Amino acid sequence: MQSIKVALADKQALTRVGLKSFIQEKTDLDLLDEVDSLQDLKETLTRYQPEVLLVDYNLRDFVSIKDLREVSKLSPNTRILIISSDNNKSNIFEVLEIGISGYVTKECSKHEIVGAIYATAKGEKFFCNKVLDLILEKHLKKEEADECLPTELSVREVEVVKWTASGLNAKQIADKLHLSHHTVYTHRKNVMKKLALGSVSELTLYAVKTGIINA
Repeated sequence: MQSIKVALADKQALTRVGLKSFIQEKTDLDLLDEVDSLQDLKETLTRYQPEVLLVDYNLRDFVSIKDLREVSKLSPNTRILIISSDNNKSNIFEVLEIGISGYVTKECSKHEIVGAIYATAKGEKFFCNKVLDLILEKHLKKEEADECLPTELSVREVEVVKWTASGLNAKQIADKLHLSHHTVYTHRKNVMKKLALGSVSELTLYAVKTGIINA
């Protein structure tokens, strides 16, 4: 199987060391380069054309949100995965509007970060719980609350609902979310109990009503 080409951009040495170790533990992830300056990042993008770029836009005198908009010009096929500790909501929403593929925080576990890399490489969206909460919060402010609000569920439960309603079975959901199928079953059982639902079709209707999936 062809390895996934990854580039890493972060000014913080300890962060680079940690992320580098996560990547190098996986034989199907190929770390092409690690950089700590904007100029080096531009050269890396132009030279290597990585599939996935791990980058933090919230470090002083480094990569800015404006710079992220230029990534596609230098490397059209590179997908961006943000790894940051930014707490500014407006910044996070601005980054999301650029069309980045994923956003996780530096507090996330190794398992979640590696899962985000794989998802990003496949062209899937991957957001950590903190960012998903902000997305749901923004979405709900635009619509009137009804009898079934997604916020009754945890972010992970919302993910399980989304993929269940999309037709995936427990094993497929487990693979997609990098969980065990037993964990998926547990989440689904808890969701059905919380919402007092008796079937997958009722769960699907809930997902449509609340905007978790499109009708």
